[in-house]
Amino acid sequence: MRFRLRRAAASTVALLLCLLLCAPAAPAATRSSRYAAIDAYIQDRMKATHTPGLSYAVVGPDGPIHQRSWGTDGHGERITAGTPFLWGSVAKPIAASAVMVLVQDGRLRLDDRVVDHLPNFRFGGAAHASRVTARHLLHQTAGLPEAATLKVTDCFEADCPRPSERIGDLDDLRPLGPPGTEYAYTSANYLVLAALVESITGRSFADYLRQAVLDPANMDGAITDQASARKRNLPPGHQLLWGIPTAIADGVDDHGAGYGYLGGDLNDLAAFASFQLRAGRTADGDTVLTPESVRLMREEGRLQPNGTGTGHGLGWRVGGLDAPLDEAIWHTGATPGYSAMLFLLPKRNIAVVLQQNLYELLQDEAVMQVGFGAARLLADGRAPTSSASTSLYYWTIGGATTLAMALILTAGRSALLLRRPATPSSPLRRTVLTALWCLAGALPWIALAQVADRMGLGQLMNWVPDLFISVWVAAAAGAATIVLRLILAIRSARVGPRRPRSGRDEGLAAE
Repeated sequence: MRFRLRRAAASTVALLLCLLLCAPAAPAATRSSRYAAIDAYIQDRMKATHTPGLSYAVVGPDGPIHQRSWGTDGHGERITAGTPFLWGSVAKPIAASAVMVLVQDGRLRLDDRVVDHLPNFRFGGAAHASRVTARHLLHQTAGLPEAATLKVTDCFEADCPRPSERIGDLDDLRPLGPPGTEYAYTSANYLVLAALVESITGRSFADYLRQAVLDPANMDGAITDQASARKRNLPPGHQLLWGIPTAIADGVDDHGAGYGYLGGDLNDLAAFASFQLRAGRTADGDTVLTPESVRLMREEGRLQPNGTGTGHGLGWRVGGLDAPLDEAIWHTGATPGYSAMLFLLPKRNIAVVLQQNLYELLQDEAVMQVGFGAARLLADGRAPTSSASTSLYYWTIGGATTLAMALILTAGRSALLLRRPATPSSPLRRTVLTALWCLAGALPWIALAQVADRMGLGQLMNWVPDLFISVWVAAAAGAATIVLRLILAIRSARVGPRRPRSGRDEGLAAE
């Protein structure tokens, strides 16, 4: 009996020791295996999208837990955690954080009318503009249409207008509806916010952003303008030229830090994620964002009067994804040549940040899938089972290139015909053929007119350079085809119609 008791006691002690010593090993092994799965998934996506370089990190409240970098930058140098990237619209929750600091300081209220700080804001007319508030801009419910982005963003010149000087380009746009009743995601909202902040503080938005958020969050290497981009030696990003990633994208909007032209290295982006996981506190515990500000930023906006959710908080995208990311707080972003993603999983107290030096507008879903897949793997260990298609890009570029080549050949053939003697033809045949050739030559001009109306030719060059080149070459060849075919038709008409041969003519020809 005594032996059994000793053996039972020994077994109990051994079990307790095993639980104490072995239990931590299992979660660590699970984490290690999950990180390895994320690494493998990301590398597979890099191959699928031909991404030259990428850097990512799994982040906790105290900083990166796991991080990896692969590939090369636009200078041909190896990507490291210190390689700078641009973040695109991931800038929006950072900019919104700066706005909330103004609100906490009592210098701005969320329901302040924009016109009270920016009298030259006249979007939609005086009646509409006078009802737009800072909250509407943050929630993307000011009534600005998506197309507004292309009217006021992506200025890469050295003397680009300040935000307050650009908002006049919004005056003639038709609002989607009264403020607060319609949701439309557009960077124009955040350009107006930048103008609002500059009006209140008397400083550039980039300077205020650095003081209010970037420095407290330890984002010491953040890029906010052209000067800081040069200081960090920001390499060009990559865009596809007929399917080949090419380092040609090096534009930075000097006044675009509020809506997309913000960047930095992996440590900077991870620092913002950690700052958010600490609920707006610095690494030393100082409060930058109050709990109420954090709550408001992560609370989904509601449309009036029906209360429909917008999927957007104050700067953040809220939910809107399938489980296990249904409660994620997140944002993605892109500039020509760069893309970035940030996913907070507050209940797990963890985040994933990712940045890559490739972006292609016609492959947006395929390029961005890497971030969503990595976040899903981090949340539940399961990768997406399907991949986004890249067919839209190849069909569009292939079609435009084929049209350009066909019109070049057509123009060349038409030029050769001009060197031959004119041949008569019937008026009907001549008219029909000339009309068909002119219609073919006009196709790229019709396409250019559509693009100019929707996004502008400058923006087409910024975002899809190979399509821009193909369409312009097709347009030039089309114009040449039209001119040459009209000349051929006029020359043929002057020769006169072909005369039918008489019996005598046929007899003479036989002799």
